[in-house]
Amino acid sequence: MVISKKLAFITIGILICILLSSPLIDQQISNYFMNQDSIFGTLFQNYGLFPPTLILIISTVILNYYILTTFQNKLAKTLTLILSFIFTLIKTNEFVSETAQYMLSTSENIKNHKPMGMANNEGNAGNALSLGMSFFISLIIIIIITIICYQFWLKHTNNQELDHLFKVSLISFMILFIGLELVDSLKHLWGRFRPYEITDKAGHFTHWLTINGNTGHSSFPSGHTGNGAFLMFIAFYFKKLRTQKIVFSIGLCYSILMALSRIRIGAHFTSDVTMSLLIMFSLMVIADFIINQVISIHKNKLSKV
Repeated sequence: MVISKKLAFITIGILICILLSSPLIDQQISNYFMNQDSIFGTLFQNYGLFPPTLILIISTVILNYYILTTFQNKLAKTLTLILSFIFTLIKTNEFVSETAQYMLSTSENIKNHKPMGMANNEGNAGNALSLGMSFFISLIIIIIITIICYQFWLKHTNNQELDHLFKVSLISFMILFIGLELVDSLKHLWGRFRPYEITDKAGHFTHWLTINGNTGHSSFPSGHTGNGAFLMFIAFYFKKLRTQKIVFSIGLCYSILMALSRIRIGAHFTSDVTMSLLIMFSLMVIADFIINQVISIHKNKLSKV
């Protein structure tokens, strides 16, 4: 197992404790630490959303490589390649568009002498890039990652390793879907104002225990933190356990830094980022368990042959 039971229990326990105590400290922490002119917060806000897109592209490359090298049915190969490519291109374009919009917002803020981290965090992709340019950049990103994955990794794997990676890629799709959809659904359900939206003239603070319904505001839980936490999944692509643990630790550290950056920039309360970390870390524990079970079942089958 990549995630030890001790690490799982300690991490989940700490996150639950923070979440339970957050109604008493949420607003005070945000008032003390919030700075929309923070370079740290702005950098993570603008450039930190890449992990889900990276995992999607890598898993799609693995999926197609596995199918192209093992399937005999040409129609199945062609349909899988076309549909998975279109889906990955669209999702990559969403990431590129959102990142470009954050970058444009920062540039405009600096030009107009406003705090650099001021941005619309409510899902407006804007028009920082033309649609054609955005899709072109997305295509280039996919091509580069595909070439790297094939040349330096996949073409050097044997059938057993490829079969394992194929299963990991399928699990990644499940984790991506559940994680992203759950966070997004909770955002709409909770309808919580963000720290920077709470002023004397507008917005009001509510504890995370208060479900407001779809108000057009989406502070709880944190989308950026959830996206950043997906970097932990990269560990499961590696073969050696020591490497997996190192990469997972890097992903966990990145997740925590992303969470802190969201509090710093005033986009989220402590409870917002804590809930995202709790959801994503729990999903990583589930993924680790499923992958470990798949490996065990495969080894048992081989031992019986």
